[in-house]
Amino acid sequence: MAIIDITAAQTSSPSSSQDEFGMIFTSFGMFIIDEIHYLDGTSLYDVIGGAGTYAAYGARYFLPYPLSKGVGWIVDAGSDFPQEIKKELFSLQTTMIFREDPTRLTTRGWNGYGEKEFRGFRYTTPKKRIVTEDVVGTKLLESRTFHVICSPERAQSLIRGIVELRKSSKKDLPIPVIAWEPVPDLCKPEHLDACLDALPMVDILTPNAAEAAAFFDLPEPFEKDDIEEIGLRFLPHMREDAAIVIRAGSNGCLVLSKRRGKMWLEAYHTPFPERVIDPTGAGNTFVGGLCTGYVLSNGDIVEAAIYGNVAAGLSVEQVGLAKLTLPGDEGKPELWNGSAVLDRVKEYKDRLGL
Repeated sequence: MAIIDITAAQTSSPSSSQDEFGMIFTSFGMFIIDEIHYLDGTSLYDVIGGAGTYAAYGARYFLPYPLSKGVGWIVDAGSDFPQEIKKELFSLQTTMIFREDPTRLTTRGWNGYGEKEFRGFRYTTPKKRIVTEDVVGTKLLESRTFHVICSPERAQSLIRGIVELRKSSKKDLPIPVIAWEPVPDLCKPEHLDACLDALPMVDILTPNAAEAAAFFDLPEPFEKDDIEEIGLRFLPHMREDAAIVIRAGSNGCLVLSKRRGKMWLEAYHTPFPERVIDPTGAGNTFVGGLCTGYVLSNGDIVEAAIYGNVAAGLSVEQVGLAKLTLPGDEGKPELWNGSAVLDRVKEYKDRLGL
């Protein structure tokens, strides 16, 4: 049973709702402005992107205002930051730390799509990482969950930093839930030992199937049995109350835990694949929904993965981010891509018989 009734919270007093529920999710992922080049020669520019952005949106889907203030993230804006993007980000009404620096350019990325779902990526301006010190003295430090997307070595450093900062806080903050999404380029055998060393510190390990396999120098698995076999290699190194959630594209996701065993959840768009337009950022969005669902369900990892799949389903329905329509009348729900997100959760669970 959910510990937060988000429908009721949407129509309650903004101050009381936010004070009661506090910070729910914070991402250490970056904000990036993308340019996208397709195989047919068409291109798009000034597309909002970045792992932190997609993850924040994934959490925001399930947290209508005023609970939206429980979504924490950091946006670094350079001298070239478009005002229309700034306006859109602030319209989300999250706890966004917006840092403007006229001495640098905004982090930007080039995305190129080719045959057989190939996607190339490179940075076109210097990137600015989010580090532990960035949350010192902010509400973000109080978050119930944290999304870290980085190498195994950096994951250990970030997690230790977060825990130590919270221990030294005067607010007596409990140990937070950590969801680690390994960065794709560093999922390599030479980082496997560091990965396994980090796992006791992690509550939810959530790579995609290709990333999980790459740690063992294996090709991307597409069969469910092969994905399960790889996932089970990580599980002995994790705590009894931790879980692995492997994102597997059109196969949905695999949930593995010592307490719950294994469970597959199909992708949200399995019955209607024609609605999948662009998968960019779906994995990051999944993690934002996953973490938020974990809090809303009081730590039910299967319920959390359901939220993750619904969030990813919203993210792939267009190029860029899903569109928010704020309610015109009190008591009406927010709409994302024209639908109420809890209706999507109910429809998905009914389809799966859950």
